Amino acid sequence: MLRCPPMSRRVVLLPLGLLFVLVLGPLSARAAEYSESVSMIDNIYQPDFLRVEPGTEVTFTNDGHDAHTVTADDGSIDSGSIAPGDSFAETFDQPGVYAFHCTFHGSAGAGMAGIVMVGDAPMPESNGAVGPGREPVPTGFADTIEVPMDAPTIQEAVDEAEPGGMVLISPGVYPEAVTVTTPFVTIRGTDRNTVILDGGFEFANGIHVIEADGVSIENLTARNYRVNGFYWTSVLGYRASYVTAYNNGDYGVYALDSQYGVFEHSYASGSPDSGFYVGHCNPCNAVVDDVLAENNAIGFSGTNAGGNLAIVNSEWRNNLAGIVPNTLDPGEGAPQQDMLIAGNYVHDNNSTTAPANALGYPAYGIGILVTGGRSNVIVANLVEDQQLYGIAVLPNVDGGLWLTGGNEIRGNIVARSGIADLALGGPSAGGDCFSGNDASTSSPAAIELLYACSGLKLNPSGGGDMAPTLSAGQRFLDALDGEFPRGSYQDQPAPPDQPQMPEAAAAPPHPAIPDSSVPPTYRIRDPHDIRSAGGPRVSKEVTVFGIPLAASWWGLLLGLYGYLLPVVLYSAWVSVAIWDLMRQEAASISRRSRWMAVVLLVPFAGPVIYFWRGGSPIPRQLRLMLVAGGAVGYAIILALGVLLGG
Repeated sequence: MLRCPPMSRRVVLLPLGLLFVLVLGPLSARAAEYSESVSMIDNIYQPDFLRVEPGTEVTFTNDGHDAHTVTADDGSIDSGSIAPGDSFAETFDQPGVYAFHCTFHGSAGAGMAGIVMVGDAPMPESNGAVGPGREPVPTGFADTIEVPMDAPTIQEAVDEAEPGGMVLISPGVYPEAVTVTTPFVTIRGTDRNTVILDGGFEFANGIHVIEADGVSIENLTARNYRVNGFYWTSVLGYRASYVTAYNNGDYGVYALDSQYGVFEHSYASGSPDSGFYVGHCNPCNAVVDDVLAENNAIGFSGTNAGGNLAIVNSEWRNNLAGIVPNTLDPGEGAPQQDMLIAGNYVHDNNSTTAPANALGYPAYGIGILVTGGRSNVIVANLVEDQQLYGIAVLPNVDGGLWLTGGNEIRGNIVARSGIADLALGGPSAGGDCFSGNDASTSSPAAIELLYACSGLKLNPSGGGDMAPTLSAGQRFLDALDGEFPRGSYQDQPAPPDQPQMPEAAAAPPHPAIPDSSVPPTYRIRDPHDIRSAGGPRVSKEVTVFGIPLAASWWGLLLGLYGYLLPVVLYSAWVSVAIWDLMRQEAASISRRSRWMAVVLLVPFAGPVIYFWRGGSPIPRQLRLMLVAGGAVGYAIILALGVLLGG
């Protein structure tokens, strides 16, 4: 089931840790259990397909510049004209298929149109599709339909195709958006670089596979779509092989709520969200192998994704950030966990001209970033020339606080990072470990001694350095009102010709049969065998207590304040408590010694316990002001910082 409203499928994060729990936690609005959201953007619905439970209220919000409508194809629902900024809500109580369109910019099944599926109703006109996991695997091949010889458009050919069959497309530019609801179909171009689906910056998705298992897309290009290039929703079995996706308005190659798949030998660029995405699945049972992502906000993003999911042997370069598994809520599968990231070449992900959304900017300048994830293995990667951090593990705030834990960072080569090659941001849940990495710098210092993966662990219970977390907080503040550098997805450079699928025109159909042909096996390459692009290309960041100076003045001030004030407060608590005990000459030495031990040896809580239960002669109001007043004042100042800074 698709249970994630579009505006919450954010792939990049607010890794602000405990700092913004104090500030944003009370302000966060969690989605209702039975509510979904659709954004109306000129002139598409995003998403254009939802499957919901009976009784779900769907809110349509006009986020565009033109008026739109939500009108059922059968006339049973009609919102009337919805002005920019206004919303329309409809509760879907009865199971069934509800097709709708905008009367200004579409018609039934064409233009600005979409579908809400309620309950377990099957997709219409699906050539035998009866819902994910219930579609019979074909026992042989069906007919091949050639475009434009047998059918003038790709959509007409897809509608005629049978399970096990193939749509084979000749060179040409095809200005259409294709919806696939027939399972186990192979859609293949005869030439990857000249078979081009072009959205003209008007259509939503290049090819959208909706609840049709086993669909393969091979050897063609999708460009200039308002949302996604290639998109699978709620399927078992999918393949993107030798595909190119560039200058699309959200994701390049995208699998949501789907299992048993592979992205291989493919290219993605010019995406404001991520080039490649696998999300909301556990176990995912999927592999991303031998792909290239550049000029995207994020190279790879995986929200709440894991469980036999491998990101291997690929190159991630010149994005805003490289590989970013993350945890967000609401959404099934949180926290993100159990992903393998291995054999990748991750470098120069510091782009200020790639298209990006505001919520992606906190990940800027980081090669591999785990935010709020658990039990991921990051091994044998070559990570070079990152402006901030090579490999970083940070907490994430999205409604709730998601702490990292149990992540293993082993055997990587990390070089020439602007702040630190390896970073663990606090707070964390414990168990994150670093061992055997070829790296020069870390935050905190001596990270492989403090957080070793085996042997003596000097800090096994969690911890981490607040500087990386607060550094991300700086960028979050800068992005709140759009004040961050980025480009437009509509004018990113076109890629050079990409390698062709061997024998594309002659090879038989290749359906993505779950647990049989997908996911495929793979071998992890040695990072020493990866040819480096060379360097150095970045200069060392100048930092104060780990906070970069190259930030807005307000972000820097808040970062330093957030970093230093907790230390100042704690030091004041301890100092005042010790001074207070020293001056109590009427009390016995043994009693004062015991309380001194509590103050000094019990972290943070020791002085608080003393002020509460230690019989201090300091007036109660002053003690309360010192402890509670300091903490509350800190939170208030941070809240004002977010409001004024953003």
